[in-house]
Amino acid sequence: MTKENVVPNRKFKVNKVSVVEQVCETMKQAILDGTWEPNTRIPSETELSNMFGVNRLSVRMAIQKLNTLGLTETKIGDGTYVRKFSLRPFLNEITDLYAEQHEEVIQLRHLLEKECLFKAIKDSTQEDQEKIKQALDTYHQDMKKFNELFYSGKTQEAKDFLDEVVDADFNFHYQIVKTSHNQLYKDIYFMVQNLIRNQIMQLLYQRTQNRFKAGLPPLDENETHMWMYRCIVNRDEELAKNLTDEMLGIMPVSGLDYFE
Repeated sequence: MTKENVVPNRKFKVNKVSVVEQVCETMKQAILDGTWEPNTRIPSETELSNMFGVNRLSVRMAIQKLNTLGLTETKIGDGTYVRKFSLRPFLNEITDLYAEQHEEVIQLRHLLEKECLFKAIKDSTQEDQEKIKQALDTYHQDMKKFNELFYSGKTQEAKDFLDEVVDADFNFHYQIVKTSHNQLYKDIYFMVQNLIRNQIMQLLYQRTQNRFKAGLPPLDENETHMWMYRCIVNRDEELAKNLTDEMLGIMPVSGLDYFE
């Protein structure tokens, strides 16, 4: 026997897939490929036991795993239903881990929002555009009130109202993200909403202070948010290229970040 044919004297670990795992994976695939649609009741434990040729305990344990994953929900006395899956409950739990990662948040927003802006320019429907316009109007309304408070010297009242403005600002961007019709994009954006809101708040307040100290009046409605909306409505990709950078503070903006 040659050296090459000698089997090394070592142990190999072979992972065995349990019956529960096999049943769970098969059921999960039925959900993911649409065989079992959201909000519909799946077969009973007895029916599933017969279908898979396994005992009811294995089926019950498989269902428990699907419930834990958020793919199904068991209602006592009624049965188990398919849930519309979302990453939000899971992603929300890890948001605090990135609270100090300011630059990383900006980079994520840049990648995600720029992609979604261009998708909105290409594919947004009239209904999508109407929702974005409603969010834009609310933002302008809240921003106007904030500026009135800030410029009249009611600094504390302005700070107290800032949350309203930030919510409106976030919602405007979220509406654009939603036009992507990509559930993962929406879930990720929703996950980091607290981080995004903090970044919006810092940037918005700083830019307002900058204009005030420079002796300039508040911006009118003809600002970056409005131009983003116009890009979408007019399908203008060329104009959109720098807008997200300006919005996030990546590219300094004359009259907001610096003054000639």
